Amino acid sequence: MSQLTLEGILEDLQRQGEKDSSGRFTMDPREALPKLKHFLLPDPHAYVLKWLQAAVCGGASAFRLTSGTYKVQVEIPDIRLPLASLPTIFVELLQETRSGEAALEHLAVGLHTCLGTRAESIALEYWDGHSGLRILWQTTGQSVQPWRHAGPPLCRLELHRARQDRWRELKEKLHGRAALSMLLSLSSAYDNEQRLLHGTCDLAPLDVFINGRRLLTSAQSFRKFQGFFPSKLIFRREYCFPPGDGPGFRLGPGEQAALSLGRSEGNHYGAYAASLQRQGTHHLVLMRDGVVLRQMQMDAPDPAYLLVLDGYQFIEDERFREFFRKAQQFGQDPGPLTLPKL
Repeated sequence: MSQLTLEGILEDLQRQGEKDSSGRFTMDPREALPKLKHFLLPDPHAYVLKWLQAAVCGGASAFRLTSGTYKVQVEIPDIRLPLASLPTIFVELLQETRSGEAALEHLAVGLHTCLGTRAESIALEYWDGHSGLRILWQTTGQSVQPWRHAGPPLCRLELHRARQDRWRELKEKLHGRAALSMLLSLSSAYDNEQRLLHGTCDLAPLDVFINGRRLLTSAQSFRKFQGFFPSKLIFRREYCFPPGDGPGFRLGPGEQAALSLGRSEGNHYGAYAASLQRQGTHHLVLMRDGVVLRQMQMDAPDPAYLLVLDGYQFIEDERFREFFRKAQQFGQDPGPLTLPKL
């Protein structure tokens, strides 16, 4: 193989005779490939978002991205993963072999997607606190070795960029990005992975670092609501709702409205509703497992409203529009502090 591909990985797994929990090896690459294609993301660099979702679902305390011209490294401390399932993680998405572990599935989609970046090699190291392993995927196949690490659970992922992509990245740095921005690590100099993480993960319920710099909580998502003269109190009213069964999201510390209800220690929530200082447009931010998936707007003749919701699924139909109308009423009179239902 001249390029690292999913087909090559599956064929190598078959040659090695990896077995399922019943002791039988049932995966046929020709049958598996069409099924797994449904899990590819349109942007291959979005693999980094799936890895962050894996971190959130796995109970990690932080997500540390170090991205450069030659390689990308991600460290996820305190994440919990099923060690025995990692050598066959690429078939984790198949219905017949799926374990139901959300963190493992996110990680699998991310690994599957990052093959689209034409990576030369991908390495995964995982330590569960007692034992660990290192998996290396190369054009020559997959290898699995024991790996030791002192301390609590840790997952480390490393992607080596393809040679042609290294030259393209270097060319962009030299000609397409301001030298001062790169020296100061400003967002205008971010590469694809850094840009995606910076733009969609500032509400994640863990600490996110981009090349050593901590991503400020809710700074990107709420920036558009700041006035010409930035103020701490950017909303008229705000209501915070507990996270419930999902991982939820995290807001910055401190109240951001003159009237604030529901704030709790840790600033960890499942929904957030705020009445804006101006008329114009309702804003709806949809999240899942620490990543902003969609941001939608609707015209509002009355004072506009912001809703941040974790784990909701929306289809833009009449029920969706009715939800926004109820949300507007909620903004005027929150009543018993119960969000409108879809």
